[in-house]
Amino acid sequence: MGKQNQAQIAYDSILRDIKENQLTQGQPIIEEEYAKKLDMSRTPVREAIRLLSVEGFVTVYPRKGAYVSVLTAEDVKECYEMMEAVEGMIAYLAAQQPSSEHVNQLTELIGRMNEQKSLSNFHQWKEYDIEFHRTLHRMCPNKLLIYHVEKLFHKTYQIQTRFVAGVNLEKATEEHRFILDAIIAKDSEKARHYTQQNWNRARNELVNYGYNDKL
Repeated sequence: MGKQNQAQIAYDSILRDIKENQLTQGQPIIEEEYAKKLDMSRTPVREAIRLLSVEGFVTVYPRKGAYVSVLTAEDVKECYEMMEAVEGMIAYLAAQQPSSEHVNQLTELIGRMNEQKSLSNFHQWKEYDIEFHRTLHRMCPNKLLIYHVEKLFHKTYQIQTRFVAGVNLEKATEEHRFILDAIIAKDSEKARHYTQQNWNRARNELVNYGYNDKL
């Protein structure tokens, strides 16, 4: 296995732990632990940490080490504003020529989200939510938009997993249904509107819940 592949494996492992809050904000990232866990030297782990620091997931302090970045209310606000803008355009483009296969996938995912909402199972609901958004991304012909949205998407997962109780599953699921209805109708403006509404509401709820509206 090449060093580049090892660095990617280390990157994926650390990012997954950050997203799922197995590594919490402010917690140190121990190179030796990941090297041992992944059966590799510290060099690819160090490279993975460097990449994650460039993307804002990790903060490296000279002579102190690497720590999971602490997200402020402003960080959350900016991340969700970016998602509102970028994914709004993705939905706009996705609604122009939706395939029956993608519509069926979105419809099935809405059904599963409704089931998990009824069970108050946030983590399983979130898995279907992620797949819903990723399906929208696959429907979008603008690959540059998709490239830029991916890193933001990881960060929103980290934020929502940290503030599970602040996520309104009822409203979120309803908004996804509105997005789907707009796509079925090939109404790009409504698809963009409801997608932006989804991110706007989530931003306000999470900032209010997690930071007591400290903006």
